[in-house]
Amino acid sequence: MQPLNQKPGSFWFGVLLIFVIAGIAYLPLIKDLGYLNDDWYLMYDMQVKDPGFFHEIFGIDRPGRALAMIPLFSLFGFNPLWYHLSAFLFRVFGGVFLFWTARMMWGERRNFFALAVGLLFAIYPGFLSMPNAIDYQSHILGLFLAMLSVALTVKSILTTGRTQKILLIAGSILAGWGYLSQMEYFIGVEAFRFAAIMALMWRARGESFRWKAARTVSTSLPFLLVAAGFLVWRLFFFESERRATDVGLQISQVFTDPLIALWWLNYLVQDFFTVTLAAWNLPVYQLAFPMRLKDMAAAMGWAALAMAALLYGIRRVGEEAGETESGSTSGTMRETLFISILGIAGGLIPVILVNRHVTLPDYSRYTLIASAGAVMLVALLVENISRRGVQRTVMGVLVAIAVLTHYGNTIRYADETRATRNFWWQVAWRAPHIKEGITLLVLYPNSPLAEDYFIWGPANFIYYPEKQSGSPVVVKLPAAVLDGNTVTQVTTNGGVETPLRRGNYLERDFGNVLAIVQSSPNSCVRFINGDAPELNSFDDGRIVMVAPYSKLDSVVTEGGAPDVPERVFGKEPERGWCYYYQQADLARQRGDWDAIPILLDEALEKGYYPNDPLEWIPFMQAYAVQGNVEEIREMTKLIVLDKYLRLQVCNNMKYLAENETLSTEVNDFIAKKICE
Repeated sequence: MQPLNQKPGSFWFGVLLIFVIAGIAYLPLIKDLGYLNDDWYLMYDMQVKDPGFFHEIFGIDRPGRALAMIPLFSLFGFNPLWYHLSAFLFRVFGGVFLFWTARMMWGERRNFFALAVGLLFAIYPGFLSMPNAIDYQSHILGLFLAMLSVALTVKSILTTGRTQKILLIAGSILAGWGYLSQMEYFIGVEAFRFAAIMALMWRARGESFRWKAARTVSTSLPFLLVAAGFLVWRLFFFESERRATDVGLQISQVFTDPLIALWWLNYLVQDFFTVTLAAWNLPVYQLAFPMRLKDMAAAMGWAALAMAALLYGIRRVGEEAGETESGSTSGTMRETLFISILGIAGGLIPVILVNRHVTLPDYSRYTLIASAGAVMLVALLVENISRRGVQRTVMGVLVAIAVLTHYGNTIRYADETRATRNFWWQVAWRAPHIKEGITLLVLYPNSPLAEDYFIWGPANFIYYPEKQSGSPVVVKLPAAVLDGNTVTQVTTNGGVETPLRRGNYLERDFGNVLAIVQSSPNSCVRFINGDAPELNSFDDGRIVMVAPYSKLDSVVTEGGAPDVPERVFGKEPERGWCYYYQQADLARQRGDWDAIPILLDEALEKGYYPNDPLEWIPFMQAYAVQGNVEEIREMTKLIVLDKYLRLQVCNNMKYLAENETLSTEVNDFIAKKICE
């Protein structure tokens, strides 16, 4: 079969256009992104071990991921920026290879369609984990290899030279095994590959159905090695230790409970509409519309720039096809529809078979493979708009939606990066060291903590960064997600848990916990003293429940501040009010009452004040020890109108009176003016 006529110049300009618009979508805030979610335990393990430990981390379910992460870590080390850049390149090249595939299949007559497919795939707004670049490196690399494999398959079919054809087939198979080594549920790409092969074979004119079917099978045979080779290894030689990736275990459920098959069908229908329609409206509503005004203005500017680049590019790349075609022919339309539907189904079915489901934004990764078929369907609809002005406007709107979505998504993750770094810098200011074995219970402001390693990863980076020779990695500062079960465990002294997960061993002692909380982004981090908890009215109820069990004596007060690696936590933030608060709180724990008023004077002189009135308490207590009733009286005016806060101050001043010798005048003031 001869390749369709193509102009190399328009192809390379299309590639450039995809890079430019994808760069606008992903790169403006890339420098503000750091470690997120699963990145923390991966990078901490590299801190205490060597890159070979990736084999231990991924050996339980996806051992091929180690083969990708070892060279990447060897190149990039701990610098998150390089991982974000490599993820960007893999993502864009995936779009480029899909663009190439469409060009090879339909040639110059569908330039606009091919460009739309490649571009919309590269900036598809349904996938929202790009900023989590270290952990999702394998997902994005796998997607790139999958698109490369399909492109090489199509090229091999269109190539007549025997040697070149063999090399292309071999490259396609190797790239296929490569993508499956990263993510086994990406196997749905094979449906997309088969659909493309079938579409090419069915173009033969004057041949019988039987001939076309036989030719489709014979052409597909070499590429069956991709799925067959992987499945033989996965099902008969590899034993997954993780239930979610144990294919046989998941599929066997349908035989024990036939109703599961109905649920799977329901999810398939739901997810079909999610990846094709909801992906273009739900994420932009969730992520872009809530942005601050200045961020929205910047996002609109980038979206306008992307639209301008698109309109210029359409004239350069798609003008010939766009001006001479009112849409695809009925044959190519059926062909494209067949490939897109099969591509979507193939991308979703493996996900559903392992009891997973596409939800945005939390489980957006499950859109990745189906997105190839989804953007092809969207591009087909746009291509068949008869009026060129409307067609280009719709395409521009889609690009703008994608840019707005990714900008809003990046803002969200950049804010999370900033908040996380600020939290742990404050922890480092407050605690010179934390005793080994204490279980950390932490709440960040406006940031969900879904896994315990979101906490123990950064904590151990700061306090226990030393290399470990043994295996597994022993997590010296374990942590627990503060959910309902943890609250129950702590309040009932639930004993010790010893989870071993991906080469990391923890001993969580629920009778030995330290609670650390930051109530809002503008307040300071607080180490909770269980003997005298300092809480405010907008603290999460979970922290209120466990606060009496928090052991502040696990904080070692001797020594200077720990070394906080800037490559992980960024540069030290401005030493504003919270720095002085942390120093005052540390001085209070040390019993160095004379240092606290000096710290307050310095902070006030520099114009720093608390946003949370609760943060006056260490200073009020210092003045109480010094017998300075006038200063206590002035601070009392700041809290007297808030009954909950006044109760907190009362309780803490009573606790102070029980543990320190206070003057009669101070005791009278506490009793009559604060606690009355």
